[in-house]
Amino acid sequence: GRIYVYRPSSVGAAVRPDVKLNGAVVGEAISHGFFFVDRAPGEYTVTTSTEVDRSLSFTLHAGQTRYVRLGISIGFLVGRVYPDLVESRQGEEEISSLSYTGGR
Repeated sequence: GRIYVYRPSSVGAAVRPDVKLNGAVVGEAISHGFFFVDRAPGEYTVTTSTEVDRSLSFTLHAGQTRYVRLGISIGFLVGRVYPDLVESRQGEEEISSLSYTGGR
């Protein structure tokens, strides 16, 4: 399957934490950007870390495409980037105007 990770907002643009998938860094949370990774079916956890860790867990099935939108909320010292799973139609629409930022 494929997992798209994207950040449609420019709020807190200077905050660009690493995005981890099951503990391994796969990209950065860059404003107006997206990247994707291809993975085998299984259980996955997307984590971002600024002042605090924010995580999202989900199941990826064979041939499935999942979309993880990164939002931002106000933190004490730094904005907090958090992952949110969205439906495919919404994810496809939202990444259409974003720039590919590549994964790691």
